[in-house]
This record gives sequence, C-alpha cells and structure tokens, in this order.
Amino acid sequence: MDDGKRIEKAYLENMLQSLHAAVAAMSARVNTVLSLLPEGDGGVGDAEHMQRALAAMLEALGEFSRDEGADDTGLSRLRHDLRNSIGIVEGYAEILLEDHEEPKLCAELREIPTMSRRFQASLDGFRVPAIDDESTDPIASIFKSFRRGLGGAQRSTEPATLLVVDDNESSRELLAQQLQRQDHLVIEAASGERCLEVMRSASPDLVLLDLVMPGLNGYEVLQEIRRDEQLRRIPVVVISGVQDEGGAIHCIDAGASDYLIKPVNATLLTARVSALLERKAWQDREREYLAELEKSQRFIRKVFGRYLSDEIVQRLLDNSDGLSLGGERRRVTVLMADIRDFSLISMRLEPERCVALLNNYLAVMTEVIQGFRGTVDEFVGDGILAVFGAPVSEEDDSDRALACAVAMQQAMAEVNRRNEEEGLPLIEIGIGLNTGDVVAGNIGSELRSKYGVVGHNVNLTSRIESCTVGGQILASPATLDLSRVEVLRGSQFDVVVKGLDEPLKLTEVLGVGLPYDLLLEGADVRWKALASSPENVRISLLSGKRVSSERIAVKILAVRSGALRLSIPASLELPADVCLFGVGSDGLYGKLVQQEGDCYVMKITTHSQEASRLLEPLIAPPKH
Repeated sequence: MDDGKRIEKAYLENMLQSLHAAVAAMSARVNTVLSLLPEGDGGVGDAEHMQRALAAMLEALGEFSRDEGADDTGLSRLRHDLRNSIGIVEGYAEILLEDHEEPKLCAELREIPTMSRRFQASLDGFRVPAIDDESTDPIASIFKSFRRGLGGAQRSTEPATLLVVDDNESSRELLAQQLQRQDHLVIEAASGERCLEVMRSASPDLVLLDLVMPGLNGYEVLQEIRRDEQLRRIPVVVISGVQDEGGAIHCIDAGASDYLIKPVNATLLTARVSALLERKAWQDREREYLAELEKSQRFIRKVFGRYLSDEIVQRLLDNSDGLSLGGERRRVTVLMADIRDFSLISMRLEPERCVALLNNYLAVMTEVIQGFRGTVDEFVGDGILAVFGAPVSEEDDSDRALACAVAMQQAMAEVNRRNEEEGLPLIEIGIGLNTGDVVAGNIGSELRSKYGVVGHNVNLTSRIESCTVGGQILASPATLDLSRVEVLRGSQFDVVVKGLDEPLKLTEVLGVGLPYDLLLEGADVRWKALASSPENVRISLLSGKRVSSERIAVKILAVRSGALRLSIPASLELPADVCLFGVGSDGLYGKLVQQEGDCYVMKITTHSQEASRLLEPLIAPPKH
C-alpha cells in the first residue's frame, strides 16, 4: 500500500472512530434517561425512538467503514442518513424536556442536543481525501451516479394500450413502431371522429393526437374529450408539425397533457410517454383509493350510525385525529340504565314478546341518547351503557349526560305506550351517572373488535346504577361538580361502594335547567298514614338474587306513590334490596333508600296490584 492510500485509510478510520464515539456517548445518555423514567410513563416510547435512531446511526457508520471504495457519493448518502437520525434524537429529546420536570432527568436530556451539535460539526468537516484528479464535489458525484443509473436502466413502465391518431398513414406507422419497441399495444385512428369512437370503446391508456387533420381537427377533439367525464381522464399528447408557441398554449388549455413538435425524437417520445403513463397509473390508484375510502366511509356511517349521532360520525370522518383506534385515557361521563326486575319480567314472557319489549325500550332510548350526542357503547341484556366524551370530547359532556338521563326517564312514557298497545308489561328504569378517567379505544382482537371504554369509573357507574329504583336518577359528586347547568337535586345518601375507601355520596337528580329545561314528572309525594298496619308483615334482605332466610318483623306506617314508610327494629346499611312479606301472596320487592329517625323509606321496585288492593282500605281517612 502506497503512502497516499495509508494516509487516506488512517484518516477515514480516525474520523469514523470519532463519530462512532460521539454516537455511543449519546446512546449512553439515552439509556440513562430510560432508567430514570418511571415504568409506564408515556416518555418511555419517546426514549425508545431515540435509541433506535442512534442504533441506525451506528449501523450506517459501520457499513461505511467496511466499504473499501468509499467516495464522496457514499459520504453524501451517509451524511443524509445520519442527519435524518440525529434530527429524530433531538426532536424526541425536546418533547421529553417539555413533558418532564425531574431535575436529574432534564439534566441528562439537555446534554443530548449539545453532544449532537458537536457530532454534526465533526460530520460536516468529514471529507474523503482526493488521491487522484477526479472531482470530489458531493453533489456532482451524486449526479454522475444518477446519470449512470439512468444509462444502465431505462424507465420501467407497464405495457399500456396507446392510441395513435393521424391522417397521415406513414406518420402513424412510424409512431406505432417506436412505441411497440417499448412493448406497448398500439391501435390507430385516421380521423378525429374515429379517435373519439375508439376512445369510448377501447379506453386506451394514452392518446397521441395529430393537430392538423381534415374533418374534426385535434383541437376540436380535445374540446370533445374535455366535455366527457370519462374521456377527460385519459392523457393526450398533441403532436404537431407546426412550431407555434401560441398553439401549444391553446392545446394545453384545452386539456392536452403535453405538446411535441414533428419530427419527434424517439428518446424524447419514450420519456414523455413513460412519464405520462406513470402519472396516469398514480391517478388511477388514487381514484381506486378514494373509491375504497368512500366505501369505508359508507361502512363507518352504517356501523357507527347505529351508536353515534350523525354529527359525531361526520366529525370522525372529517378529522383523522378525531378517533384514536388505540387506547387513550379520556375523562368522560358514563351513563348506565337498567330495567327494574327484568329477570322476573323475562321469566313470565315468551322469548318473542320479551325481545319485542326490549326493542321498544332500546329503540326509544337510543334515539334519546343520540339526540344528546352521546355514544351508545353497548347493550348488555336490558342494560344500556352510554358515554359522553368519547370518541369526541366536548366541554358540556356532563351537562348533556344529566339532561339525557332526565329525557330518558321522560321517554319511558312513550316506551310504555308502545308496550301497552302490544299487550306487554309496563316497565321502569333506573339510571346511574358518573364522571372520571377511562381508557377508550378499540377493544378485542384483529378478528373482532369494538370501540368501547373500560376502567374503574365504568365499574363505579354500574354500582351507582344498582342503587337506583324505578324512575330514579342517581349521580356521583364528580358529575355534579363538573356540570355547568342548574341541577334540581332530590335526596342524598351515602353508600359503601366496592373499590372506594370512603362512602360515596349519591344525589337524586330531579331535573336540569336551561338550555335543556327538563323536569321529571312529580309523583304524589304526600305520605298517607295507615289506620292500622297489616299483621305479620316481615322483611328479608336480598343478597344478589337470593332472599335471606332471616325475616324481621316490621310495621307499615304510611304509603305514597311507589314507596312505603316502615318501622324496622334493626340497624340496616343503605341502600338495601329487600322483600316484604305479608302484603300480597308473592311478596313485595323494593329497596331501602332513606332512614328517617327509627323509620326507613322503601322504594317499591315491583308493581303488585294485589298489594295495592290490600293496602288501600287500611289508609286512614284525612283529618278535616
């Protein structure tokens, strides 16, 4: 090896070693950053992006060092790749600095841009030594390589169907021969009229059109093509023996894709035809993509339209960021509604009539929920899970959820009207509301998935709903605290809820103010005292669906619409599901929801005509 080669090799090794060491030092910093980030922190993914970019830089440097024929072209490509990667490293370092405040972590991150600047200065000073007289200008070298590539391989395009239009037979044959050498299928037309006929029947990929022809000339053919929605998509190259700049401009204005002067150079013709065919292929693929996109949007409208309002579906389609198909944390208001004692109702109905009852209920409720721009997440038997705040968040999510709950209770009159017309039982629903963070996104597998929400606050809403009686709405403090509308509140009580250390205070919602102005229909809230309590009335607690064997003797003191006031000689935790025996043959199911001194209020959850008939004669006459 001569002295020049040895000097070149030593210089390259030294420079590459310096660059490699700088990248390794940045990689060590990033590893330290990763060790400082808490597990599950969103910044872990950002740091991993930095790691991968630095690994790619080390690999690129290694490949360049192994290339014994390294030249300015290779160095220019190396600089290009390294600058792309270092840009990724700096970008994610800046994002991490914005998102974190921990001093040690930030100190490590601030060192990375400083090290990056030193690295780039070394990279900019890196040169391949000129041992001979050849030009070492990087741009010129890349251009030489590019030209060699063009010389070694012509533009590759798929064979296409081309239409040559010229009234001169010799000109048509010459063009056809030139084009057939490129493996294209060539068809011919001797007039403008025949050109339009062939275009409509054969749909060629490109037309080469003579400008001067008897009958319909090339310019008039262009005008006809432009007026036809299908033909105007086919590129047209005008070929004219007249070197007229004004004529060329008129042809381009009329819809021509290119304008060539006779005699046409074969190489130039091939290049123009190839470029136009490639552009047409892209346009065809774009149209296919748009057609598929429209098909997908129709599918999305059909599927999501069953659960979301038209307005939200349109926003999802218009905004690519409107719906994250992965999981994301969102603050939402969750609404759960459930038919009271549906299990008992379903046992007494034939399957077809049970489904009819459910469909009456779900059809009306879905319309109400979508009217308040809520998302119907799922139907679980007779239950409805609706979400306000996903997939699209709005400032009034809690307000709309509260108003929707009241509107759903009001709409039960329409549900029961339909049920009555079809000879189906009348039903009541309870509704629970809660606001908090959930994980929203596509849940399932590649074979089957759905958009939904999961998390503690969804489960908490279910437990709140289980505390309701028919016709009642209960809301958590979080929902009421975030509401901006006036809320008419009823009774409040504390419940012990699984998953919470402290009792949860639930509030009965009776109505919402403007702009909704919705109010639950007032039931008869006046207590009617009993002249005498029925004998042998006892109460048992329910555990799930099972009635406890222990029965406590109680007295019925008063009744009102849908409720009883009971004297119970025991301390019971509220709310409590109970069954009252001694009034009617089947017992009376309800829920203890309120304690007034030594008395309890029991909301009736099953309507018993027999119980009402037995209690009515016992009501004391009003005092005058």
